Amino acid sequence: MIKLIASDMDGTLLNSNHTISQGNIEAIRKAQELGVKFAIVTGRSYDGVKPIADEFNLDCEYILMNGSEYRDRNGNILENITIDKEKVKVVMEIMEEADLCIELFTNKGTLTSDYEKVKASIEDRVRSLNPEHSDEEIQGFLKEFIGRRKITIFNSINELMDDKIDIYKIITFNKDVELIKSIKEKLKKLPGLSVVSTFDNDIEISDMQAQKGLILAKVAEKMGLERDEVMPIGDSFNDYSMFTEFKNACAMGNAIPEIKELAGFITDTNDNDGVAKAIYRALNI
Repeated sequence: MIKLIASDMDGTLLNSNHTISQGNIEAIRKAQELGVKFAIVTGRSYDGVKPIADEFNLDCEYILMNGSEYRDRNGNILENITIDKEKVKVVMEIMEEADLCIELFTNKGTLTSDYEKVKASIEDRVRSLNPEHSDEEIQGFLKEFIGRRKITIFNSINELMDDKIDIYKIITFNKDVELIKSIKEKLKKLPGLSVVSTFDNDIEISDMQAQKGLILAKVAEKMGLERDEVMPIGDSFNDYSMFTEFKNACAMGNAIPEIKELAGFITDTNDNDGVAKAIYRALNI
């Protein structure tokens, strides 16, 4: 029997309006009433997840920044994995040479060297994913999203070498998909790093051990669960490790082909309560 459900957020638990449907919330609560635990497993930082969890009164565990941090239901940090500072330097030099925007998820919040470039890249991404939304809707989402991120400016790479700054994840976005693809291949040659994507226009870098599936396996072990008692749900490249680690992994109907090929089963899309349907199927309710 499934005793832990671990859901990705973007493209999975969240619909195209960047919210959690009532159907998904009801299914999660029914599962929890049966004693099943629920975890969010996401590339986002805690600041990008907690307001959404609070909005829907969602009681859950948190695996954040693609596995770089694990927090319990009360927000206490139980485990984190940082990127070696010398590797951070190399990654940033490659990105700066390509004139890419850079965001760093750290213990001091989200850092960037160019706020306007990051803001523009986020807007490009949101527009490409939501072409049907009006300018007013896009700007409203951007204001809320960027406000939650608490982005701070840094002036040089040397500032990041401070021992008080822990770097968990580095991300970049660009609408030039071919540029992203070429930089991603270059970054993949660097040892000890996990280089993945949520979409074809982004790159997400963390330590090799900071992967969703690896951390979820540790969490399950701490809970005293067997692998076949865990059901991850996901849709994209950064969910891949969950699908290689757990045989009961469920792919969204909108998932990429590589994820669907590994899935134990495929549910409906994120706009059709796919998470809820996966929960009902897995628990026979």
